Amino acid sequence: MNGKTRRNILLQLLFLAALIGATFWWLLRDCDMETMLATLRGASPWLSGLGLLCMGLYIYCGGSCAAVLFHGMGRPMGPLRRLKYHLIEFFFSAITPSSSGGQPFEVLFMRFDGYKATESSVVLLVVAVLYKIAMLVLFFSLYFLNFAFLHAQVAGIWFLFLLGLFLNVAVIVVILLALYAQKAMRRLCGGCLRLLSRLRVVRRREAAQEKLDAWLASFHDCAGFMRAHPWPVIKSFCIVLFQRVLYLLIPWCVYEAMGLSGVTVWQMMGLQLLLSVSVEMMPLPGAVGISESVSLVLYDAIFGADFRYSAVILTRGISYYLPLLVSGVVTLGTRAAQLRAGTARR
Repeated sequence: MNGKTRRNILLQLLFLAALIGATFWWLLRDCDMETMLATLRGASPWLSGLGLLCMGLYIYCGGSCAAVLFHGMGRPMGPLRRLKYHLIEFFFSAITPSSSGGQPFEVLFMRFDGYKATESSVVLLVVAVLYKIAMLVLFFSLYFLNFAFLHAQVAGIWFLFLLGLFLNVAVIVVILLALYAQKAMRRLCGGCLRLLSRLRVVRRREAAQEKLDAWLASFHDCAGFMRAHPWPVIKSFCIVLFQRVLYLLIPWCVYEAMGLSGVTVWQMMGLQLLLSVSVEMMPLPGAVGISESVSLVLYDAIFGADFRYSAVILTRGISYYLPLLVSGVVTLGTRAAQLRAGTARR
């Protein structure tokens, strides 16, 4: 990493720290701290631990998705590397807007271990495509399975929900066009580029065209990989589905840990997916702030006024803040080891 990259990472971390501080101040300003702490102390450690296990398996499955595809190319990847790479991806996704930095930095760390950047980029792009498709498959399945319940909950966040759903569907449409209708996608992007150039939004049209060509070329390679390795892609998609289910189970574990009843596991999974669809595309690192705000709205009818703050703290602690800390330590340790290895080679 060059000095500019390190400086950008530091600025992102400082911004994230300020955002987390502001979020907790806003989140807890009207909260009865004694009640919240008593609720957290009274939560079942076994069921809270089950939530942590789900998150741990979620991270491991994330690495396994890529490992299956690498194995299909004859490049095996051990269990520890799977875990390490996905923790690195989690860390950089968590500190960059819209999770945009995870996979590019993961490619850099993989390259140090001997994986070609071209191979890693294609594999991780395939995983990203499968992740988006799996998310929408689960969303529509769980939404219609729990239509009456979820339709009632979405009333308080209908604008964010519709915006998030539109953005996710739009991304899937763009991905499918880029994969399987490149001529149409090239004409569409070319028209948009000409329009933006006339409006002087894009001032360096040639440079933008080069980036566009490189982006389309990456999807061409991705489509070729999926055609050449259908069985590894199918196995990876099944792992992605299982990974998403594990993540969706975390709020249910928290709900059960607090001794509550009346809401089924399918309803809690649908509620969490509703939250994910609404906030994942927002341009904030880790969706910090907006995720907690939307959670408070959605959890109000489920956990009640006495439990919703504790539920948000525990759920986000398991699914974001603790993994952020662990992944940060792993990323720092990995980078330090790479620097020592680079010095020894000299």
